[in-house]
Amino acid sequence: MSDNRLMKDYEIISIEGALGKYWVITYIPKNGQQDKETVEAYDSTEAFIKFRNLMIQRAKKKLPTKKHS
Repeated sequence: MSDNRLMKDYEIISIEGALGKYWVITYIPKNGQQDKETVEAYDSTEAFIKFRNLMIQRAKKKLPTKKHS
């Protein structure tokens, strides 16, 4: 799965600082229900990158494993 396709699976509404080095990302996945995720980061750019990487990891876990011959 490409990163670009994954980015279409959800829309980020906001990235807000919370209690020092924590950031709350509010997003809407394909199912349309707003959700929130908290990440530890130094700034909003790093928070976005960590959130994106987290979503990629979750998407990869849902994919079936390819069998090698």
